[in-house]
Amino acid sequence: MAASVRFIQCAGFRFDSPAWDGPERWAAARNQDLWQTFQALLSLCQAEKIELLFLTGNLFEQQYVRQETVERVAELLGKLEGTKVFITPGRRDPLTISSAYRLTVWPRNVHIFSSGIKSVKLPSHNLTIYGAGWTAYHQEKSFLDDFTPINDTTLKIMLLHAVVDSQGNSQGLIPIKQDQISASGVNYLALGHLEGWSGIQQAGKTVWADCGVIEARSFVDIGSHGVILGEIREESTCIEFRELGQRCYYEINLTVQSQESLAEIAERIIKELSPDERQKNLYRINISGDKLEIERLVSPLQKLLMAELPFVEVIAHAEPDPSYVDLPRPSKVNIQEGFPTLAQIFSGKLQTRLSEAVESENKEYWGVVQKIGMTALGQGRIVDED
Repeated sequence: MAASVRFIQCAGFRFDSPAWDGPERWAAARNQDLWQTFQALLSLCQAEKIELLFLTGNLFEQQYVRQETVERVAELLGKLEGTKVFITPGRRDPLTISSAYRLTVWPRNVHIFSSGIKSVKLPSHNLTIYGAGWTAYHQEKSFLDDFTPINDTTLKIMLLHAVVDSQGNSQGLIPIKQDQISASGVNYLALGHLEGWSGIQQAGKTVWADCGVIEARSFVDIGSHGVILGEIREESTCIEFRELGQRCYYEINLTVQSQESLAEIAERIIKELSPDERQKNLYRINISGDKLEIERLVSPLQKLLMAELPFVEVIAHAEPDPSYVDLPRPSKVNIQEGFPTLAQIFSGKLQTRLSEAVESENKEYWGVVQKIGMTALGQGRIVDED
């Protein structure tokens, strides 16, 4: 029996998602970055002789994913010699009827977890791997509510796309509790919901960590992005974080002085960055000052900076005008990322119908239409509404 087992844990590729912060011209480069990161992950598995690869959620963006993307991912994973792959479908790619995971035949070394916590035993490693995938766009209860640990002598690892209660909560995501982790009896709990690396955590005898998303997508995704390398032994769990993300997002806030020339402003920005940083990372320059002055500077400053910073956008942040009154805006569907989906458009139109209905029977009618339509379109997905 193996004395230990080595693994890599990662999450949040979201292949085919259009949600990248910055100008549209960045999107093609960022999509290519994502594939380079995926290839770097596969190369790391081979170089480190990794036995187990854990993909803990959001491998795809279900609303936009293409069949050729799923087939390409499956083919590449199938080429990992000596590495078994375990996938937990997440909040953005749940294992629904029309799931991305049903668009191809997966290679024999890939196991995809479905509803409810199930286990896979690897006798050669004296190991049991537990996992559960999302099968709808929202949870009815916490993954660990009904979990009963099995008392045997195997090493135990659990994979979940979930959040721990101390990390906060969001709509459609029911957190697991620290005492549930402690009572699970697993040696290591691999999570994949947070935007950033959680650090090494422990509840009772169970070590747990969230790897965060592998590639930053916005200017709020600060910090390092990459994978967790781990080794599980009967008496200990050792994990480390390895950065793999291709680029980082940085915001720079700059107050423009009236006497400064365009060249002087650009020099102030450039001199703070190393040559490698300038070529690699993505920058948003927020310039503030006199409203008329900074709006005039935006376009020429961006053109000047692009000679040194391939990925830069300049935005004017004028001082607020005290005489300006922000009038109420009509309600609309809240499109948080990318482009409006059919479900979001449908929901917005039905909200208009409901607000215009006068008689109670009409309101009841349109309410029923909304429920039936959203069930058909969303397969359980919740559409946010203002």
